[in-house]
Amino acid sequence: MLYCNVSNKLNLTIVIVFIVLVAIAALNLIGKLPALIFSIATIGGFFLWLATTYKTPIDPYKVIIPYLLSIIFFMIHVYEEYLTDFEVALTDITGLHVLERNFLTVAAFVGPIIWLTGAILLLKRTQLGYYFLSFFFVAMTIAELSHFVFPFLEDGTFHYVSGMYTAALPLIPAGYGLYIVLKEIRNIRQTH
Repeated sequence: MLYCNVSNKLNLTIVIVFIVLVAIAALNLIGKLPALIFSIATIGGFFLWLATTYKTPIDPYKVIIPYLLSIIFFMIHVYEEYLTDFEVALTDITGLHVLERNFLTVAAFVGPIIWLTGAILLLKRTQLGYYFLSFFFVAMTIAELSHFVFPFLEDGTFHYVSGMYTAALPLIPAGYGLYIVLKEIRNIRQTH
């Protein structure tokens, strides 16, 4: 029992440090608005994790396919952002010059590494894997929708802004994956 409490506290500490590091890195690399969006996703994922798989782990094989499909669709989305100069849109919206290198470092390199590491940790049934699942599902179902707010932040009208065509694409498997998580949690809790 003592090991479990130490392990749970360590997992919570690691996740909280991760949330802070993500916010700091996003702020330094791509600015306040993306840092705010990432913070919403990491903190939202934290609370989703605490309310679901932190206390009631599920069979990761039930959600791994939607999770991996979300990663694939996210990478397609990032490619659209790359082709349409998302860093320029961020610069226009925030007033902070965002370098293409910084955008690609975050969205095309670090992000996929985190998500794929999360898949491995999830399949190993670790608490960190379950946190990354929650974080990713919140990021894809809520944070990606910020693309539909960006036009209004840019000039007050609705128009295409880089990444908008594929922004909702990862939301589909992520939303389905979240549905599976909640359904599995409900089933487990009803049987206990």
